[in-house]
Amino acid sequence: MSTIRPVGTGGAAVASPFLRTLAAPRAALVLTTTASLPSDWPEAADGSPEANLGHALGWTCEVRRNSIVLLNPLGEGHLNAPLPELGEDWLANVRHDGSAAIYLAPARHQGELPDLTLASAADAGELRAGTVRTGVADDYGRAEPVGRNEPCPCGSGRKFKHCHG
Repeated sequence: MSTIRPVGTGGAAVASPFLRTLAAPRAALVLTTTASLPSDWPEAADGSPEANLGHALGWTCEVRRNSIVLLNPLGEGHLNAPLPELGEDWLANVRHDGSAAIYLAPARHQGELPDLTLASAADAGELRAGTVRTGVADDYGRAEPVGRNEPCPCGSGRKFKHCHG
């Protein structure tokens, strides 16, 4: 998949991937941010992180080369998080289902493990959660191409064109 739609930068966020432990594992992300949470995003039913989640209508999530972008229904970037380490199980689940559970929480929950973030945010009534159409870009995990006049990635100190180019 290439980029679905054009995207603005979006608000800074931190992404923590995990697999939900339901009858069948389900890919999920916790996005913690200082940006305002969207008003049209579904709230977690009964405050429980494992509750049935509603669909965030029109929203999409793109896993790109080096970031995860949450796009609003107009195709504008709402949140932009640096790409975390994504496990093969997580990626396989997203590629199979075409969607992921996305949890939005305030930044004060950042740095906690995903399950602790969900529990503490749900207890405080600050958790928003929904399923979102999610795609993994074709260039996910690929290194940036090296320019001819850039230093060679082998560490020789020479220009790429004179070393391995």
